[in-house]
Amino acid sequence: ASQRGGCGRMSSGGMHQWDELRRRARQMESDIDSKLIQFNKLSVAPSSEDNGASAICTELESLLMQLSETNEHMVRFSQSLSPAEAARPGKILQRHRELLHEYDREFRKIRSNISEQRERDELLGSVRADIGEYKTAASQRMESLVRERGAAQGSIRTTDQILAGAAATYDSLRSQRGLYGNISTKLAVFRSKLPSIDSLLGRIQRRKKVESMILAGVVSVCAIVILYFSVLR
Repeated sequence: ASQRGGCGRMSSGGMHQWDELRRRARQMESDIDSKLIQFNKLSVAPSSEDNGASAICTELESLLMQLSETNEHMVRFSQSLSPAEAARPGKILQRHRELLHEYDREFRKIRSNISEQRERDELLGSVRADIGEYKTAASQRMESLVRERGAAQGSIRTTDQILAGAAATYDSLRSQRGLYGNISTKLAVFRSKLPSIDSLLGRIQRRKKVESMILAGVVSVCAIVILYFSVLR
């Protein structure tokens, strides 16, 4: 009877310790479950440098470690019990260990998803930055090409103006050359006719002299006749 009373006192104190361990385990499991829900939401939301994922990750790591330690305490406690006393706590402990395993697996999965999401975002950001730099460089090259094209078009317009001026000058020179050719031809024709003109002018001058002499003779005769009749009166 004395041994049964001592065993009863140990069982009563042991069960109180067991209940305390279970209470702590259930509280941490509840906290972990709540944190995992928050953590999972961050894995599907757009990542940012300060979205709280790191803080929740740290809290979950701490809670999982504490829950693992609590489970180890429960294991050690169950090992101190007799086989008959350890039957029911063993089943409860197995459930707590399964929950710990599920929580740990879910935590690692979500953490991996968040890490991959961050890597994708960083890669996407890098690609966007590269695209932005490429667009900027392409825009600068396009502006340079536009400026070069404008300069080339300006040079072409200037060249066209020079060629147009040269063509006009050439046409003017050709026209002047034709005019000078006509003048030269006329001068050559005129020079070829100079001897006959000179001969004609000489004959005209000689005829004028003869006519002048005849006229002078007629005038002289008339004057003599007039003087003669004047004297006779």
